Amino acid sequence: MSKYLATWLAVALIFSAFQTSYVTAEGWQFPSFFSGSSSPPGTPEWWKKNKGKALFEPGKGYRVEGVEGYFDQEGRPMHARVSKTVTKQKDEGLFQDLNLTKAVTDIKAQVGYGPDQQMANQAYSEGENAFRREAYSEAIKQFQQASSRWPDSKVEQDAMFFTAESHFFSDDYPEAIDAYSSLLKKYPNTQHLDKVIRRQFEIARYWDEYQKYKAHWATTPNLLDNTRPLFDTLGHSLKAYENIRINDPTGPLADDSIMATANSYFLRQRYNDADYYYQLIRREYPRSDHQFEAHLLGLQCKLNKYQGPDYDGTPLLEAKKLIKQLKTQFAGELSLDERNRVAETKAILIKQLAARDFKRAKGYDETEHFESARFYYGELVRNYPDTPLAEQAKQRYLELAGKPAHPESSMAWLLKMVPESAERKAIAQVPMVKPESNIQIARQPQAGTLTPLGQTTIR
Repeated sequence: MSKYLATWLAVALIFSAFQTSYVTAEGWQFPSFFSGSSSPPGTPEWWKKNKGKALFEPGKGYRVEGVEGYFDQEGRPMHARVSKTVTKQKDEGLFQDLNLTKAVTDIKAQVGYGPDQQMANQAYSEGENAFRREAYSEAIKQFQQASSRWPDSKVEQDAMFFTAESHFFSDDYPEAIDAYSSLLKKYPNTQHLDKVIRRQFEIARYWDEYQKYKAHWATTPNLLDNTRPLFDTLGHSLKAYENIRINDPTGPLADDSIMATANSYFLRQRYNDADYYYQLIRREYPRSDHQFEAHLLGLQCKLNKYQGPDYDGTPLLEAKKLIKQLKTQFAGELSLDERNRVAETKAILIKQLAARDFKRAKGYDETEHFESARFYYGELVRNYPDTPLAEQAKQRYLELAGKPAHPESSMAWLLKMVPESAERKAIAQVPMVKPESNIQIARQPQAGTLTPLGQTTIR
């Protein structure tokens, strides 16, 4: 705002300067406005027209043919004095606001509203009395006056806190959230931090629960309920949870706020966002009571993020890692109900992995790449023998026995006519490893045989 004020003052002064007459030493003057089409010498309009033909004489100034006297670089007579001088205000960037703040402070001090410790203490005492009487509107006025009368002091800090408390107990939760945030912004290490965080969590949870049972569009205005924001109750709830984690990352409610955020996203089927916050719990709060739920719900998020065998399988690979972490971290600590939940989720994961391998094998099968198809059918039977697709894979594996490894190219006759490259000849001349060698070579399953089937690799 100070920038616009400075601009307005500069324009006003410049306009005033143009209105002011130039008074010379001899007593004659050039009026500001003239009738007729020609402008008299010494005016900006006249100089604009004659500047191009003016001649400069060192020590004297500019001279225009046909006009008596000399003029400076702005077309003013050298022997004239200007009654007003306009100086351009220096742009001080962000610090202009500080100047404006100081100016406002000086004005308040001049009219009797400057810092006054005695009046601040008196207003604070009256605010306390009103707060005890549950006259919260009166208490807010007194606490705000105490804050403004003795800034940067313990009185201001306590007054800001009880201003927020007055809003809270009067059920004006949006104003309370703003007041608590203002306190933490100016006094991040305030002695009231624990209580402020607890209040913010209670408000955020109230808004979150309200949205669960009485869902509203974010753009639907709230015109009657002072306990909720004007728009987007759920968004304000998530913002309050986020502020708790930022302002008190090691506090007792930090992991609770993150878990509440993750659950909120999970219930609205925003699994990518939920997965991020569950991962935040697992990684940054290893001693949290929410670790098991963060693992299990994070696992379900990954399964829900997976879009099928035709899409990226990264969520399934991440889910496999979470299964192993669950078994390692919570071995022997899970109740019967928790073990059942893990077993159910694991069964879903195994079915998804089996379906992915079956889709891959079937793709090779349909394009007559039978060797690759046999390989993936065998992998499915070996790794996921208890799935419904295992029997189909086993039957198809046996049916492909004796089939050619690759489809015969219709251009094979042409390829035989192309001379073989030197590199391929060199490779063909490399001797085969003898059977008695100690080197072990991994082989794919031979046509017509089925490798031993083991249990699933996810345990």
